[in-house]
Amino acid sequence: MEKANQKLRDLLGLWNDSRGGRPMPSRADLSVTALRPWLGNLALIDLSDGGMAVFRLSGTNLHARFGGEMTRREVTVLSAEIGQSFRDCIARTCQIRAPSEAMHERVIDGVSVAFRELFLPLSDDASHVHTLMFASYPVTKK
Repeated sequence: MEKANQKLRDLLGLWNDSRGGRPMPSRADLSVTALRPWLGNLALIDLSDGGMAVFRLSGTNLHARFGGEMTRREVTVLSAEIGQSFRDCIARTCQIRAPSEAMHERVIDGVSVAFRELFLPLSDDASHVHTLMFASYPVTKK
């Protein structure tokens, strides 16, 4: 679990450094180069004013977490097992306009796997959440 915690702490540190004095950074503040250490475990979710959430990008290491490739797909297509809790985390992060953490378990190929997750809001105007950055790492239970 320590490796997952460290990766998420480091990503949160980058988010905090990138926002400066603003409540949250914009997507433009985070270069692909800066995000490289997390790319396989990272998703970007675009949010519309109408409440629609679409995966702009979903890293390859998230396929097991989500049950397949999610890039360019709406969050609503996630299975019932995953979808509601994931949408609840998105809603909470948008409401508080601050990072939120979660821990979820999912059965993959008959094995229960726990995931440590971080939801980070991004804003083009420093006021409204326009994009969420999501990172997830499987953890080993002791």
